[in-house]
Amino acid sequence: MSKMSKIVEKGLKHTLKETLEDKNTACEHMKNRSLVEDKPFKMPKLIYRTKVEKKEMFDCQILAFNEGENTEHIVIYMHGGAYVDEITIPHIIFCDKIAKKTNSTVYAPLYPLAPNHTYKETYPIVEELYEFVLKTGKPITIMGDSSGGGFSAAFCEYLACKELTQPEHLILISPWVDVSMSGDYEDFVEVDPLYGVEGLREMGKAWAGDLDTKDYKVSPLFGEVSKLPKTTLFLGTHEELYSDVTKFYNKLKDNGVDAQLIYGEEMAHVYPIYPLVPESKEALNKIIEIISG
Repeated sequence: MSKMSKIVEKGLKHTLKETLEDKNTACEHMKNRSLVEDKPFKMPKLIYRTKVEKKEMFDCQILAFNEGENTEHIVIYMHGGAYVDEITIPHIIFCDKIAKKTNSTVYAPLYPLAPNHTYKETYPIVEELYEFVLKTGKPITIMGDSSGGGFSAAFCEYLACKELTQPEHLILISPWVDVSMSGDYEDFVEVDPLYGVEGLREMGKAWAGDLDTKDYKVSPLFGEVSKLPKTTLFLGTHEELYSDVTKFYNKLKDNGVDAQLIYGEEMAHVYPIYPLVPESKEALNKIIEIISG
């Protein structure tokens, strides 16, 4: 692990770990988020590599990076945040880099979040967006990190159930594939600097609403995966979700899916989107290679 990675993780630990360690802090965080999460998103003032716009599409705010007829690929990016927290600056910078370096149009939906909303409101939005980009005829990648990675996998399972066209690539960065948190996390809770089991379990319940938390629409680990497209997963070896993601990868392989699992040694959750980290740059280069074909 690089020195810069240790610095970034130390900073994240103070903002995430305390929130997710137990049920009470997670519920308090959701209560606070419920007061502000439906307010319009304000674009951060950054130096962008591409043209970035906030658009209203399909009754949802969507960030569009590098939108135009001359782009070669389409990426739908689902941001993480345990289905509770909004998109962050590192997410936005990451999407901007992807758009620039692959000559892609990247769409990042600012989808409805828990606890005010559940999965039910996001599926129609992403389905309409997907149908919209299919009409371009360009190669499509669906990608997401953490909860966004879990949703991306579940959405492709949903497409399969409806016998709809799969994207060319599915890229999952530390995907949250079991919101019920029913696995064995004992060996990883102490080494993971970011996450906690009890808090995530409460947030998973909020996102699922009246749905069983082991339903594939919220927990793709339990879904039918045989029709999924070529899939690449990124996973840190110090992640609490390590065993779940590994199970999901093994399920893909057992069902004949063209899947690859890339480990970040001693890295924690969603390491590919960390800013200024050597390990992140290596993962980014791989992602660019996959999208560019």
